[in-house]
Amino acid sequence: MWEGCALWIEVRDSGPGCPVVLRPGPNVQRGRGLWLVTALSDGFEIRDEGVGKTARAGFKVAQR
Repeated sequence: MWEGCALWIEVRDSGPGCPVVLRPGPNVQRGRGLWLVTALSDGFEIRDEGVGKTARAGFKVAQR
């Protein structure tokens, strides 16, 4: 995806369905997690695993 180095964090979920990025209003107390991950990461994807899915967020890492 990028030239250079990246740190990838993956979360596996065996449940059905596909995550949806929400942007709830200021008075809603939940539903911001995936929106924050997509806003802060340099790359984000959901992979269908047949049974469940994997959410994957990538962060560019500076090279020395």
